[in-house]
Amino acid sequence: MSLADRTDTESEKGLAAFWTAYVDAGRPGLRWALAHAREVGEAVRAIRALPVVTASPGDTRAGRAVSEVVARRVSYGVAARLLGTAVLEVPADPEQHLVGKHAATLRRKIRAAEKHGTTVRPVDDEAERRVLVKAADDAEQEHVDPGYRVEDPDNDDLLAYDLWLVAEDAHGTPLLLAVAPYDGQLAVLRYFRTLGRSDEHSDARYLATSALVRALAERGVRYLLDTATPPEQTNGLRHFQRMVGFRYARIRLRR
Repeated sequence: MSLADRTDTESEKGLAAFWTAYVDAGRPGLRWALAHAREVGEAVRAIRALPVVTASPGDTRAGRAVSEVVARRVSYGVAARLLGTAVLEVPADPEQHLVGKHAATLRRKIRAAEKHGTTVRPVDDEAERRVLVKAADDAEQEHVDPGYRVEDPDNDDLLAYDLWLVAEDAHGTPLLLAVAPYDGQLAVLRYFRTLGRSDEHSDARYLATSALVRALAERGVRYLLDTATPPEQTNGLRHFQRMVGFRYARIRLRR
């Protein structure tokens, strides 16, 4: 049984709704938790019921990137992984990612992207990677949505990792950049952002997700972890991730 089958339960959906309500409230922290003791208790029980993914990252650049995500701590020194982590299971056969009722929106959006003429390809040339880092920095600084805008982006570390994908329009203009360090069966979604705002950019996210799943499957990766904790995610991101197959799981760090 897949991770999605094991986690797509009422309790897991309730956990997603809990984090949505928390973010809607402005991420108020402990005072919100104290005022919503019943909801917090239900969320804790839901987290305890989540499936467990074991992480044993190695001492490589990519392995350290995985370790940093898994070992992060949030407010009051709480280990971030204890709050649940958004995880995309990567099937050995990547075509299985597109099968089933839960993938209907993903399939439809991929078709829309392909109608635009959008394509996804790997980026191996270092000079091109540097150009894309500059484009990513510019896009973050100029983003029209304050929730996604970054005044001083720092993406130079992307150059240390191997797996890069770029989604392009029919004219070869970059629409989205994805970078995912991987180590053994685990990868982390270090970068996955559009480089502009349009229907083409939005639909490119779905095509790029499918391409990333394929690339990770070819490398033997089985789980892709988001770098943001549930309370850090925007609700828009949470909604998108659930449509493309991310579900919550607990991560057990084994040194």
